[in-house]
Amino acid sequence: MNDTIINNTLLRAQEVKEELIKHRRHLHQNPEIGFELPHTVAYVEETLKSMGIEPKRVGKAGLVVTIGNGKGKTILLRGDMDALPMAEHTDLPFKSTNDYMHACGHDIHTTFMLGAAKLLKEKEKEIDGTVKIMFQPAEEIGQGAKDMVANGLLENPKVDAALALHVDPSLEVGKFGYKPGIAASSLDGFFLKVQGKGGHSSEPQKAIDPLMIVNSIYSQLNALVGKEIDPQERAVLVIGKMGGGTVANIIPDTAHLDATLRSFNPEVRDHLFKRVQEIVDATVNMLRGTYELETISTPSLYNNEELCEQVAPYVREVVGADNLEVNEEPLAGTEDFSYISNLVPTMFMWAGANGLGDENYPLHNPNLVLDEGVIPLGVAVVVHSAISWLNQNAAN
Repeated sequence: MNDTIINNTLLRAQEVKEELIKHRRHLHQNPEIGFELPHTVAYVEETLKSMGIEPKRVGKAGLVVTIGNGKGKTILLRGDMDALPMAEHTDLPFKSTNDYMHACGHDIHTTFMLGAAKLLKEKEKEIDGTVKIMFQPAEEIGQGAKDMVANGLLENPKVDAALALHVDPSLEVGKFGYKPGIAASSLDGFFLKVQGKGGHSSEPQKAIDPLMIVNSIYSQLNALVGKEIDPQERAVLVIGKMGGGTVANIIPDTAHLDATLRSFNPEVRDHLFKRVQEIVDATVNMLRGTYELETISTPSLYNNEELCEQVAPYVREVVGADNLEVNEEPLAGTEDFSYISNLVPTMFMWAGANGLGDENYPLHNPNLVLDEGVIPLGVAVVVHSAISWLNQNAAN
């Protein structure tokens, strides 16, 4: 970061770094998952109120605050709050105190937004418009942003643009990145329960074997992408859970199969989504069973090219001209900020937070360690970008 422009926003973020680190460590020690975030939500509410900011509940467990003059444009900032249902294996003195872990950095994302709220409140007179900050639950299950949008997140005031920042343990602190256009894959989940007819293994003719049915479906789904999708396209269908039964000499009554589909091209996604359901229906009926199939879907994340062109210079004013990279490839994973990117112009960025150098672990790993040096940088990036974008677009 030798060429970093140390602007006033970054200086102020560095001044409150220790305060923000305390927030991050408290959140890291007390992780919660999905929509069940009572302690996290209460802590964020209490912290915001101590800043003179009154949060509003939105949806099942979301919080929203608005800061600014209430005129002109509105820009949304996002921080997700939920952790993962996995035990932590690090030796950090502030490691998780329960069986969950912030292995995706959402404790830092929440801290970004607490820091942003603090600085924006201090700079409120400089804001020519409104900044809306969302504290989101249930990102890890792909439902939190959708729930908040359904409960009025993007209205009152109406949101004109949105920014989000996600930590990246593969990038060193000080490096940021973004991908214009499609920035992350879509995700479809399929949860199949097949009803057969249980029976004794000595009389298979009296039974309908649901394991045979799901095994046939398994084979067909594994061939689907390779046989029906252009090799120049990218898609992956993975069956991560399948089974049924209790002992070797009983044909079970039911069996299950759970799969996920990820893709980037909407047409490819639509074709595969339809074909999975057709294969399930035809196979189960052919083999005389019945079934229940549940699906969940998260669309592809899309970064608006025009917004990226507007915001990128603001980011470089904080982190330095050479420290914001344009990524060539989209994220293979899925990000439910896509529910917002489908409705308003969005820019989703990565913030380097490598805490162990070459020894570091990826997101969702129980040994993950993130560098807290990213916190003031992330806060300064979103605050400076939000204020600058609003002021530039005030007359539009």
